[in-house]
Amino acid sequence: MSEENENVSLTINEKNKKEVELEFERKNYWKSCCLQVDRRAVKFFSQLTLSFTIIIFCLYQLWRLPKDESAEYLSLLTMIIGVYVEAPRLH
Repeated sequence: MSEENENVSLTINEKNKKEVELEFERKNYWKSCCLQVDRRAVKFFSQLTLSFTIIIFCLYQLWRLPKDESAEYLSLLTMIIGVYVEAPRLH
């Protein structure tokens, strides 16, 4: 390969790399006037906070209510925990 061909391919690869990095930033980061945050982290921590809030509320209601009135809270608690526990697999 000649020197000229190597320079051309290197320039194209650097250009593609920058475009891929910009596309990655556009997909995964939210920017405002003051800060830049990772969209995936915001989504994860908001889901985690909401789930813990629901779990704490359900546990409180299970503790406070009589057993015959607490079926809804037990099923909601079981559903939330089931979302986080991975299903068993055979490899």
